Amino acid sequence: MPARRQLSFDDLGTPLAEATLVVVDLETTGTDPTADVITEIGAVKVRGGEVLGEFRTFVDPERPIPAYIAALTGITDATVAGAPAVGTVLPMFLDFAAGAALVAHNARFDISFLSAQAAACEVTWPSPTVVDTLALARTVFRRDEVRNHKLSTLAAHVGASITPDHRALSDARATVDVLHAIIERLGPSAATLEDLTSAHRRATPVQLRKKHLAADVPPVPGVYQFLDANGAVLYVGTSGNLRTRVRTYFTAAETRRKVLDMLPRAESLRLIECATATEAAVRELRIIAREKPPSNRHGLSPETANWLRLGAGTEGLRGARIARTEADGSAQIGPLTSRHDITPLRGLLTDAVLGRGAGLERAGAEAAHEPRHHDRIRRAMVQDPREVLDHVAARLRAQVEAGRYEEAETLRRLAQTYLAAARRASRLRAIAEVPLLIAARPSTEAVIGGRGWELLAVRHGRFSGTTLVPSGKDPVPFARSLAITGIGEAEHAAPLCHGYHQEAEILLSWLEGEGVRTVLAEGAWQVPARARFEVEHLAERFARTTVTSGA
Repeated sequence: MPARRQLSFDDLGTPLAEATLVVVDLETTGTDPTADVITEIGAVKVRGGEVLGEFRTFVDPERPIPAYIAALTGITDATVAGAPAVGTVLPMFLDFAAGAALVAHNARFDISFLSAQAAACEVTWPSPTVVDTLALARTVFRRDEVRNHKLSTLAAHVGASITPDHRALSDARATVDVLHAIIERLGPSAATLEDLTSAHRRATPVQLRKKHLAADVPPVPGVYQFLDANGAVLYVGTSGNLRTRVRTYFTAAETRRKVLDMLPRAESLRLIECATATEAAVRELRIIAREKPPSNRHGLSPETANWLRLGAGTEGLRGARIARTEADGSAQIGPLTSRHDITPLRGLLTDAVLGRGAGLERAGAEAAHEPRHHDRIRRAMVQDPREVLDHVAARLRAQVEAGRYEEAETLRRLAQTYLAAARRASRLRAIAEVPLLIAARPSTEAVIGGRGWELLAVRHGRFSGTTLVPSGKDPVPFARSLAITGIGEAEHAAPLCHGYHQEAEILLSWLEGEGVRTVLAEGAWQVPARARFEVEHLAERFARTTVTSGA
């Protein structure tokens, strides 16, 4: 495996010295974000203790400013006369703060106003990371040190370079000095932005007692398993950086009930280091499917998938738990999200072919015994959804024009379920038929000589191997080495990747990413050209019904 850059402690999360922070303060017409509005925004952008820029503007509240607010802030109706409205100012501020964490003293107040105004102006709120200096100050400055935790009190206590005066930029500048004093107090415990955001919360006694389990975890991609005293697997997870991820289980940032209930029984940690995050994700799936840990949310039982199957001969349409070969003229779509989707989908397909109201029993029989009907249903499942989409579009148009909107929505969702199941099956069908595919894409992992390439080998939709290729090296020799490994994976191949479809979908997502190039291949990897199982195509067919009805 190519060597990686050795990560330092500061690489665990976003190093605080590299994090961009925008310290913001607002002046408003009152304290209710649903009824009051912003009159001034002041902000200071900092990184690593250095000021990168400042933002300040008055905002026209488009209403009179209450007298007591004017007396407190000095901002009067005359002050904001001619100022831009919040709909103009807010996008400018969000552009200034793009990619940064927001810091405020009593952040709940400022963030609630910003997000409420964004909603009122129909501006997308980016939901940034938020740091509250008030909450942090209550943690690091005890009451025997300061009489209260108001910004003015803290600014005076830490020797801030500016005195807050209820004006946005002055208060933001003072908050910067308070923030830096807090970070200095926290010391190594606030090495990352993630540490800082959770420093005011406290880990549970169990988390603190078990924290030693994360002591020697390396900063590499891999899988981690929490084990009980008997070595049984309690919980399995994966990460592109094991040390970063595992550490979070023993901090106040971890609040998931299933994890907090699991930790008292955890006595050891088993690690599997991997070449890439993709390998780690696959190994996690395989371990969960095999061990079925009690604390994992999904339990992953891929062998219990639900399919809609059109059988060969006289079988007709029915639900199935196992995907089988389609060489005999049968077809399957899925895996379905729920077994309850089988009957409605069966009705949708047979209605589209035989006409509405045919009845499921008659439809199943006719589809089985009439080759023409069988072939049309199979085509709709495997190759071309147009007949079904035209049927759905016509019904939707009729329901909409009759004002039956709830029925139309139910039908639309059923059509989406059909398209998703058929598209899922088409992708799984295609990759399952490829004996070997080795592809490369630019690596996100640091390797010798730069970023280089990440190679992935897939056999019949199963993970076969991966490696990192240093920058400047020819990936073909590395691909040839991968081609002679993982041969045993072919023994587990199944139609439509049955029993390992989650794994195949992880690999498909990788293969369909940007910059992917095929290096070596046995067989052909292709999805049928007419397999247009996309929701957009339903919208297209529905739009055509307007033209037809108006002709």
